[in-house]
Amino acid sequence: MFFAQTRRVAWRVPVGAGVGVLTVLGLFAPVSAAANPPGPDDPIGAVRIVSAVTGGIKFGGWSADPNALSTNITVGVLVDGTRWTASAPTSLANKNIAAQYGTGPTPGFSVTSALDSNPHTVCLVARNIGRGLDTLLKCVPTPLGTKLSSAQLAARNPQGKITGANVTASGMRFQGWATDPDDVGRMATVVLYVDGSPAATVTTKPYPAPRPAGAGARSAYDITVPVSSGMHVGCVWVVNVGLGNGNSSQGCRALDTRGGPGTGTVAVPPLNTKVFAEAKTHIGQPYVWGATGPKQFDCSGLVKYSYGKFGFTTPRISEDQAKAARLIPASRAVPGDLVFTHDSVGDVYHVGIYVKPGLAVAAIDESEGVNYQNIWDPSSTTYGSFTHT
Repeated sequence: MFFAQTRRVAWRVPVGAGVGVLTVLGLFAPVSAAANPPGPDDPIGAVRIVSAVTGGIKFGGWSADPNALSTNITVGVLVDGTRWTASAPTSLANKNIAAQYGTGPTPGFSVTSALDSNPHTVCLVARNIGRGLDTLLKCVPTPLGTKLSSAQLAARNPQGKITGANVTASGMRFQGWATDPDDVGRMATVVLYVDGSPAATVTTKPYPAPRPAGAGARSAYDITVPVSSGMHVGCVWVVNVGLGNGNSSQGCRALDTRGGPGTGTVAVPPLNTKVFAEAKTHIGQPYVWGATGPKQFDCSGLVKYSYGKFGFTTPRISEDQAKAARLIPASRAVPGDLVFTHDSVGDVYHVGIYVKPGLAVAAIDESEGVNYQNIWDPSSTTYGSFTHT
């Protein structure tokens, strides 16, 4: 576990228009599908009965659309995310639900669908009216009673890919696709984080054919958000519906508004050589959160002290050091450059001083102090330099 002095005192949660109570739901930690409630314009409801019947499956419960509470809506049975096999209107009286939610007098439903005995994923879907998205009220594997393994649940998480990421002097753009296998035709909710904070929440749009394998007809996203000058880490998450074991990360991309890296061989700048030598002299000294030397350090404190010893002033905390440094690929890193570690929403929380491929020197944590540290996860690592591109 690494600790850096940052502004953040707790894990942030996603926010954004169209997600409703997702504003209190952490996307970076796996959450159950049941924890993803409908947005403010999506149908509400509950399935009270799921039972096997001769030659099929039966669902019973209630549903209503918040944009037309007194209107009967349609519920449908969706098999394997692609086949609608039955539908019915809400037409059964339920005084308690009507009183509690202000619906019309008949929000209840009962719908039966034919189904063979082979394994399937079956979802009862409340169809949206007006604004909002369809709501998957209940998804079950069949035959009823089937228990899915962790791997099988993971296969039900949203699928997709970042297909493009670029930056201008003032904006960051991410393109890609996202589809939930429990309802391939449904638009997905996509959240873009920048530097650990939610920057945009969107629903996907039509994706003309030909599409990637697994991509639904309404699975495309194209998100542009403003950013300040410097290096930034953008990360894409997709909100899970139906089955699955959590929201899905599509990964992160580090981008720099100041342009791409240089070309050709990097000559080690004299400042780098001095900083690297200075950092090594502190190996064995203790890690203390918030310390900036000369005999105890946190991770960003070691960087600030080692550079400051030679007249170069750096920002104090790791996330600001990352923004100030120029983004470079690992192939252009030389001793004395910086190795940043970010989490799955792009928040830089640790920094070390580059030694060689796979190794840095850093103030690691209370148990290890200042020491050599393996660079173990390229997917969460970004390289930066104060002295070259």
